Amino acid sequence: MTSLSLSRKCFFKIATGLVRRNSSTYNAAILEKFNKPLKIGNKKSKSLDDGEARITVHSCAINPSDFLLAEGVNPNKYPVPITPGYELTGVIKEVNGCKNVAKGDRVVALSKDKLGGFAEECVVHENDIWLLPSSVPYDDGAALVDSFGTAMLGLSHRAKLTEKQVVLATFAPVHGYGALDIAANVFKAKVIAVCMNESDTEKLRERGAWSTLAYNEKQMISLVNDLTNKEGVHIVYDTLAGDVLKSCLKCVRHEGNLIVAGYTLKELPKVSISQMLTLPSFNIMGVSLLSYRTHDPKMYRQVVSEVIEMMDQGLISPTISAKYSLADINKALEEIKAKQEIGKIIIQVKS
Repeated sequence: MTSLSLSRKCFFKIATGLVRRNSSTYNAAILEKFNKPLKIGNKKSKSLDDGEARITVHSCAINPSDFLLAEGVNPNKYPVPITPGYELTGVIKEVNGCKNVAKGDRVVALSKDKLGGFAEECVVHENDIWLLPSSVPYDDGAALVDSFGTAMLGLSHRAKLTEKQVVLATFAPVHGYGALDIAANVFKAKVIAVCMNESDTEKLRERGAWSTLAYNEKQMISLVNDLTNKEGVHIVYDTLAGDVLKSCLKCVRHEGNLIVAGYTLKELPKVSISQMLTLPSFNIMGVSLLSYRTHDPKMYRQVVSEVIEMMDQGLISPTISAKYSLADINKALEEIKAKQEIGKIIIQVKS
């Protein structure tokens, strides 16, 4: 066969789609086994389904569920290998049938169903993407919407927080200060802030907490009784669960609200019916952006839009404890384990 015939044959295959070009690839942090370091590897870009956008990732926050997933706590039963990370910012690189975002848009996204944020690119449905104002840096945007959006859902939408009410808020490592900012600085409530480290109590006071302490059950209950004349708090906003949440049950007043917004200590407490009958009558509710995404997508979109607008207006601001490159993601995870600071840790994928 002549070279001319070969050229014509190749042209025919390309023209008819019989020749498949190599897919483009990108770097990603991959969790191959639980309780093992993530590995930086190459992944193939996937094609976009209708309504999806490909985002060139600039920044991605490490959230408590990312850290727990790496340690093998996997309630959503994600299969491994997987690239964790879901709270990210970047620029739209490509769209397929999207109505509300376009190529070149500066965005913040939540990829809670498929994850994939610790990577150079991430494919996200447009329902999980919001435009990011030019006034909000990529790093701040990646530390904003999950904790602040969840706090807005729990404190405002569900518990109907009002000015001067008393809120007992517990703060998990890398969960951020969203609940404190929303309660104290937006709604002007009085916040009793509880954390795991004595070193964080001063930071909580600086951000507007009425009173702070490192967790100790007896001290916490005593403080709440002193500050509320033994009536208890109007709202408990808990991100720690475990024994801390069990202690919080003893701090909420009659017809108050207890909001479960996390499970960072890996498990929820077991409370018997007989125990509940000895407590005041109050509401227990769980809040989850992922749940609202499924059951009330309008509210899901609304609360995230609200916190982005608040940030744009200078009413709220996330706190970032540290920033790491994608290559140093395991160092970032080790810092969480060692320091357990409340502030967000950001993975800077693109400088």
